[in-house]
Amino acid sequence: MSNPAAAMIFGIIGSTLFHLSKGFQRHGIEALELFSSRKVRRQAGQERSPKAAQKTVLYVTGLILNNSLGFFSILANRYAPSSYFTSMFGLGLIALMLYSGFVLKEPIGRLRYSGAGVLILGTLILGYDAIVRPPLTMGGVHLPAAGIVFAVTLLLGGGLIYSTRRNRGLKAFGAICGSMIGLSSGLDPVLKGIGQNFGESGRFLPKLPAGWAIFLASFFFATFSVVVSQWAFKRGVHASILIPIQTFSFITYPIMFQAIALPGFVLTGRTVLGLSVTVLGMVMMRTRNGPMKESEEGSGAGSAV
Repeated sequence: MSNPAAAMIFGIIGSTLFHLSKGFQRHGIEALELFSSRKVRRQAGQERSPKAAQKTVLYVTGLILNNSLGFFSILANRYAPSSYFTSMFGLGLIALMLYSGFVLKEPIGRLRYSGAGVLILGTLILGYDAIVRPPLTMGGVHLPAAGIVFAVTLLLGGGLIYSTRRNRGLKAFGAICGSMIGLSSGLDPVLKGIGQNFGESGRFLPKLPAGWAIFLASFFFATFSVVVSQWAFKRGVHASILIPIQTFSFITYPIMFQAIALPGFVLTGRTVLGLSVTVLGMVMMRTRNGPMKESEEGSGAGSAV
């Protein structure tokens, strides 16, 4: 198996488990209600049902899987640049859609099935584009160029944060938050990849102190993305606005970062086509045919992406 293929397989596994965790949390959310009403149940002499215990386990499993994405990005960064991992992220949306339809019994229209097919096509194009490239790793990143991109990213992020202070509609606020989450989430695997490969490529963990500093800095941005997503949902932003923008930013940012700071990584027509088709598929999957179900509205809550 080639290194790019290995990195993309880890991306598919990580994205699938991450998105399924949202379905698990939705399926087991009643456990939290049971916890909050424990005193009432005791006063009424009621015992906790076996189904409640099962849903508690399901919810906890969802929480654990929700934090597994970073682990799979570490595995993938050993074999290829970070974008090979992040470009597979959209496939997890299909897993969540199928779980919602077959397990949670939520209606799925033809448009969303069509969107899933378009999303698969876009991901295949990105995958082919990665496989035909010359072998690369994040160890080849040109650090001065990376520093400039990083500084511009922080300035852009600061500008987005400042813009939230103005009186804007909920859709504009959701778009801003989605961009912030996508940028910070995209920095997470990029910084992990640079840190892991700093001084020696093909490592699971950094070798040098400077590599460890870069590697550990990635966790700040992962945490920041979680905080912003919770803030957005608390303000009432709909997932139908937030999720496509943050997912697009998460997939696109590592590609643009590498195009600037990773010698040998060049944007091609296949790259642009793959991104365009992938985004179209995600938009089709997020288009509502009717009232959106709770599991779909909450599919991005608490995520790093």
